[in-house]
Amino acid sequence: MIPAKVKQNAVHRLIVEGKDDLYSIIELTTKHGWDWNNPQPHYPYIDDAKGDTLALEALPVTLRSCRRVGIVLDADIAVGDRWQSLCDRLTGSGFPLPDQPYPAGTVAAAADGRRLGVWLMPDNQNPVKLEDFLALLVPPDDPCWGWSEESTAHAHQLGAGFAQTDFIKARIHTWLAWQEEPALPFGTAIRAATFAHDADAARRFVAWMERLFV
Repeated sequence: MIPAKVKQNAVHRLIVEGKDDLYSIIELTTKHGWDWNNPQPHYPYIDDAKGDTLALEALPVTLRSCRRVGIVLDADIAVGDRWQSLCDRLTGSGFPLPDQPYPAGTVAAAADGRRLGVWLMPDNQNPVKLEDFLALLVPPDDPCWGWSEESTAHAHQLGAGFAQTDFIKARIHTWLAWQEEPALPFGTAIRAATFAHDADAARRFVAWMERLFV
């Protein structure tokens, strides 16, 4: 739950696609020293837009009313196409965006001091999603991670109903089902240290958050 103090912050906003993103970000930043129970003035209100289309629609309006705005999106499609669709919505907004997203996350400043940050899951380079980011946080020595790929593929061959495009979702949830406390939600699994919060991908994301909001 985001504290009321953060909810009232009309100056800094982070737009995300859904609750999995919201709670994953809260728990990951908490692991890196952010105290959401006693929030600092620079902490953003995290806005669950309930989908990528609504997140993109909310962005231009939010930029007109907030000083620092971030958006976290699944790339899903080719990163260049996702980036271009975002840039098209921001034409004339005053933010000098690069031709391609930066691998470490994009932060752009307008002439009046406003900041805009963009993070395309998982790493600003590959056309995938939150679950692919979380896969980068699986401890590298985990003995079951490789088997989760094989078992998920075998289940698909046997007729499991998930689409091939959702393979990583099925694999992540399969792996989470095998933990000491099975099937934790993503944010709770980060809090429980099931995922490695100090993985390189996690550090890059938190560094982007800090460049944008701190």
